[in-house]
Amino acid sequence: MKAFMKKKFFGYRSVSVYLIVALAIVMVVGERAVAADDKPKLTKAERKVVHAAQEAMTTKRYSNAQKILSDFIAASDDKVHYLVEFSLGNAWALDNQSDKALPHYQTAAALYASDAAVWQNLGKAYYELARYGEAGDCLLKANALASPPSSTMVYQAAVAYIQAKRPKDARPLLENIVNGEDGSQPDPAWLEALLKVYIDLDQKDKALGLTRKLISKKGQDPRLWQMLTHLYIERKAYNKAAAALEIKTSLAEPSLEEIERLGDLYRMAGVPLKAARQYEKLIGDAHSPKNVEKTASAYLAARRMDTAIDILKRGVDRKPTFRLWWMLAGALYECEDFTEAMHAFDECSRRNPKHAQAYLMKGYCALRLDLLTDAEAAFTKAADFPKQRAEAEQRLEELVRYRSSNPITGPTS
Repeated sequence: MKAFMKKKFFGYRSVSVYLIVALAIVMVVGERAVAADDKPKLTKAERKVVHAAQEAMTTKRYSNAQKILSDFIAASDDKVHYLVEFSLGNAWALDNQSDKALPHYQTAAALYASDAAVWQNLGKAYYELARYGEAGDCLLKANALASPPSSTMVYQAAVAYIQAKRPKDARPLLENIVNGEDGSQPDPAWLEALLKVYIDLDQKDKALGLTRKLISKKGQDPRLWQMLTHLYIERKAYNKAAAALEIKTSLAEPSLEEIERLGDLYRMAGVPLKAARQYEKLIGDAHSPKNVEKTASAYLAARRMDTAIDILKRGVDRKPTFRLWWMLAGALYECEDFTEAMHAFDECSRRNPKHAQAYLMKGYCALRLDLLTDAEAAFTKAADFPKQRAEAEQRLEELVRYRSSNPITGPTS
């Protein structure tokens, strides 16, 4: 069930970690930070080459920007300001080549580790390369340097940890932003991510409480009702699970699998009539024997005998199987329609000559109809089978005694 929840419920959209596109803004922020921290400043030549590269990237001439910056770095014996390396990383990243952007971001971070933008873009490059744990670490460093800190970036770091299969690292981050002290309503995406973490950590009580909280905010989201269904199933609260799934199917067109699951939940909750009505939707024109069986069984459990018999008759008319004939025969016998039941048991023995119980039951039907010759033939056949022999021989002895005390004056069958 857990595998189903993870596969079916969580279809996370790809995380959009901020990429610094407006390099002029980064330049201004970077220079201010440098001045404030009394760090090495851009030289006139570095400022000029970064500006030229920025103009090229603004018009999407990324290869031009890459050449301008690469040539400058090569001519400088690889000794340049961190913003030059950072800009080259951006030129590759904007060209959708994160693998080539990564080493330049790493170099920029090594040259100057106090610029949030560097760690932010480095985190994005790691994420694009599916190095999710490193992406999360970088995004947290970026947030620690940002002023003010960003809950969105914390969420992005948490999602990176989720992708890295590190839910324990993601949980405190998400709990912190979800339970923020500023009184603002948390983003539903944060709550969904936290819900996934609770499920991954098998913290079912927390998952259930959070799902209810999400439903209070997004009650029209069928995925949440589906999740609530599964959480109740794990608690064996089948009536509540069925109620949740009913709402889910009212919000979105249910699949055949969901209709069957709803029927199963009602059956396990002890409401066979509601189970039967769900199963009946599965029969359709195909008349799958399996679906006919489930539907008829539920109606029988609900004591709707006539409905069950009608469904079984339609089933044997369309796709007859031994199992359907056997169920029909048993239902007819219980309703004391011994003529029809005898015919049905006869059909069972024809389809499966080794099914001894069918011969035995045919004999009982014949007895109830006072067809003694037919009863004798059926019990004689049943006596050929070890498990039914004692009961069949006893019925045959009773027939002998009955006939001896009631001489037959005419045909009995």
